[in-house]
Amino acid sequence: MVEGRGPRAAPASRAVLLLAVTLLPVAALLPGCAAQKLEKQRDDDLKELTRWLPGAYDDTRQADSDAKQGIRPPHDRVQLAVVRIPAPRLGHNAFYVQEMAADDPQRVMSERFWSFKVDEDKGIVQTIYTPKEPVRWRDGQNTPDLFTGITVEDVETVPGCELIWKKVDKQFAGTNDPKKCHMPGVAAVDLKYQLTVDSLNIADTETDSGARVVRGGFYDPYTRFSKTR
Repeated sequence: MVEGRGPRAAPASRAVLLLAVTLLPVAALLPGCAAQKLEKQRDDDLKELTRWLPGAYDDTRQADSDAKQGIRPPHDRVQLAVVRIPAPRLGHNAFYVQEMAADDPQRVMSERFWSFKVDEDKGIVQTIYTPKEPVRWRDGQNTPDLFTGITVEDVETVPGCELIWKKVDKQFAGTNDPKKCHMPGVAAVDLKYQLTVDSLNIADTETDSGARVVRGGFYDPYTRFSKTR
């Protein structure tokens, strides 16, 4: 009886082996399918983020609330112009961002270029560029074709200050790693962005080597911009 068990059990063993061999290609495909799904989701998120971003913004609602409550220091009354630009040398998802006084658009406070891309390991990455010749690009939101010939030689960026964006519920959130983001005289730069379909919040807090705040540090670290058009 014992000798007969081997031959009778063999078909079942072969069946198990055949099933395992059949499933191997399917199991091998699973990591690839997951990676493709993640890549598609990131591409879709990037398209949505760059569709929401362009427009005119101001923080007058927040500044007026600060003044009404007697908060010191209050947030400055500023407006932003964010326009998509044809600047392939900065990336296929590049934007010009001009900051101006809310009550005097001729008083330009800063000019930046933002570029977004999908990184295989990190997700959606934003690089911030500063123009070497700001006056050359001033009011470029009115003539986006001005930026067609811009190159990386026309701008500067600080390595380590890139932001990583993720979609959380109905908004996008971008953050950097303050430990890697350093500027002259500043030990750490903590950047936090929040974007919805009709708002953009930006927090920019800088601290020195003694952990003292040298920029930002409001009671509310975010400057809260509402989209006006």
